[in-house]
Amino acid sequence: MAITTSESLLGFRDIPAGTHFLWVQQPGATSRNGYWYVTQEQNGRVHVKQWDPYNEVLSSLPNQAEERHQAENLEFIYPKLKPYDMRGGSKRSSAKASQPMPFSIAGRNEPSFMTDPAKMWQQLTHAISEPFLTRITGEKSVDAWLVDSADCAAGESYRAQYKSVQSSEFHFLFAQDFKDLELLDSDPTRRDVVEDTTDRVLALLRNTDFSFDPYDIIAELQFTFLTGTHLGNHACMEQWWDLVLKIIVRAYRLVLFYPVLTVELIRTLHAQIVYTEENVESTSEEEQEKGRSEHTIGPSPDRPIYQFNLQNRRRLRTALATYARKLEEVLNGLGDEVTIEQSTARAIFGELEAWLFTRGWDLGSKNAKVEETKRQDEIGEDDDDDDDMPVVVDLDEHGREVGLVSFND
Repeated sequence: MAITTSESLLGFRDIPAGTHFLWVQQPGATSRNGYWYVTQEQNGRVHVKQWDPYNEVLSSLPNQAEERHQAENLEFIYPKLKPYDMRGGSKRSSAKASQPMPFSIAGRNEPSFMTDPAKMWQQLTHAISEPFLTRITGEKSVDAWLVDSADCAAGESYRAQYKSVQSSEFHFLFAQDFKDLELLDSDPTRRDVVEDTTDRVLALLRNTDFSFDPYDIIAELQFTFLTGTHLGNHACMEQWWDLVLKIIVRAYRLVLFYPVLTVELIRTLHAQIVYTEENVESTSEEEQEKGRSEHTIGPSPDRPIYQFNLQNRRRLRTALATYARKLEEVLNGLGDEVTIEQSTARAIFGELEAWLFTRGWDLGSKNAKVEETKRQDEIGEDDDDDDDMPVVVDLDEHGREVGLVSFND
């Protein structure tokens, strides 16, 4: 739900069980912050936050006594709270749709997240748990996890000067793997080699030094996407792209060992791509006014997640085309020994592939294979990312770029 209001907004009521993200942006401000919550069924818990006008952030109350006082006055302000389901649907159906999804293959007869907003949110957040939020933010003994536009990855001290008064350092997965892969991928002698990252995922899942929940990989994919998309958090968007391009769609053999995990990763990625297209506002004023252009090939490029790095949208198509071919090779190699879960992984990826086809991306086309081989876009799209990349230029005393022709001189 998105609300733009100039009136006093006291809060929300009838919040169903599940994972929730409440964030606020002051008009005209570039910084945003918000809180992640995980609510339980009928626990009657009251969460109280306040607007800090000086720092322009949502913050906790000064002490627990004040929070208890506000909670005790709930009966007086309850009628003024916004109902969670602003579309007027039944509370029962909303609560059912928002319950965490078990780590198993969902029934094929269940409503699709393509048409049910509650189902969409469930698919985008179902793996995010309280232990996960504690791990990734480092915030312990809290019931709401604060995140901010300026939060950075742990160890990125060079961003400290931009951090807000209240902020977190994210403890991301695969940090060393990303460094290794960056070196390997940039090696000119390995230009045509795309490493299968299945063994890197297995090493994490089978690490005996600590107990690791496979759900954490899904949860991190979900957390970084939503925090990055809605808060414009640089670290989360960077981590999301690294997870997608360097781990998830390069773990070609993961379906052999963890088919259910593979299914959920693909299904979540599908939901994120659709959510970006259908529910996230375009950065293009023209698209905001007229809608999606009929000449756009593939998902609309004027979305925050694609604008983060203009090359990544093209790399995504290339990576997905490769994954489609590799997944078929792996499953065909099993012959009659393919399990139901592995066949489901093929079907779930087929749903993503079919949706992308409706947007102009044919992952099995000749053009997609050309992209895969040459690692460049040769399909004739008017999407020359290099021309849009920022460059350093010299300016004259009037603030104009040096070397341009001027008709006023």
